[in-house]
Amino acid sequence: MGLRVGLTYNLKTDYPQGIHFGEDASAEYESEETVGGIITALEQLGHEVIALPYNRELLDKLRCHQLDLVFNIAEGWLGRNRESLVPAILEFLDIPYTGSDPLTLGLALDKSLCKEVVGATGVAITRGIKVTTSGDPRLDGVHYPVFIKPNAEGSSKGIRNWSRIENAIELKEKMDWLLTNYQQPVLVEEFLPGREFTVAVIGNTDPKTLPIMEVLPGEECPKNTHFIYSFETKNGNLERFSCPAVIESRLLKEISEMALQVYKTLQCRDVARIDIRLDGQGNPRFLEVNPLPGLSAVSLLTLQAEAAGMSFIDLIDAICSAAIERYPHLKKRDYLKEAALG
Repeated sequence: MGLRVGLTYNLKTDYPQGIHFGEDASAEYESEETVGGIITALEQLGHEVIALPYNRELLDKLRCHQLDLVFNIAEGWLGRNRESLVPAILEFLDIPYTGSDPLTLGLALDKSLCKEVVGATGVAITRGIKVTTSGDPRLDGVHYPVFIKPNAEGSSKGIRNWSRIENAIELKEKMDWLLTNYQQPVLVEEFLPGREFTVAVIGNTDPKTLPIMEVLPGEECPKNTHFIYSFETKNGNLERFSCPAVIESRLLKEISEMALQVYKTLQCRDVARIDIRLDGQGNPRFLEVNPLPGLSAVSLLTLQAEAAGMSFIDLIDAICSAAIERYPHLKKRDYLKEAALG
């Protein structure tokens, strides 16, 4: 017998009206196709699956179902703590779940705090400041070009093709737009002109990296401009991916070690994806971490798993197995199941 697994998630079509009306409002949430794909994979692994959409009935449903494990991909709707809410509820109800805990999820979403913690361990980070007004006097000392983005968003929300800023007039205009539309602090960082990579990590005691992916401009991407992995780029499918990335061994080692150090420093669990970009001298700098990486059929994590020879079912199984290892009673059940089958 498999486990009774609850799947917690946010559907794009359930996004509440009135929170944020921007074109990218639902960018980080799931399609019915993605949710269905995960349910199918879990069922093919022998589990009974209970669909648990993120809504007002979620708490009652979690209480009434006798769940062995929750496969959590819920992002929440609002605030820098939104990704922490479902794991916090699950811990309150003493229900095992996949993925990182509330502290790690909250810290990872607050990009400024995350970089402070990671940078304190010696990892090279992108230098910048967090501001709440375009009149902040610290902005007088920035060196252009800079890159601006909301402090606590994912899936390139608030990142546009104009996010690379060349002067103070442009900075004030675009920063005011971000502050008005996203209602949160803005990060103003040095612009890194180099290549961009993302590294998927799976596991806990001895986490492993999947093949490193490079994010590149597609054929339709505007030429003679600095490539930005923006909302417009994602929405228009203007990017392409190289996985495994074509990269020299020294840099490959540096990027892999950086990703693992970030993963361990932030105490990520089971799975995460770490974004890294090269500076003007070709040195890797930590950008951000996503401890709730997308799991659509064409998400970066899924494509990296494919490059490692893993099917989608293998990927879901690897995440579940990593979580089960953390819960002794589930681990014992798993071993008993294997013994019965053997």
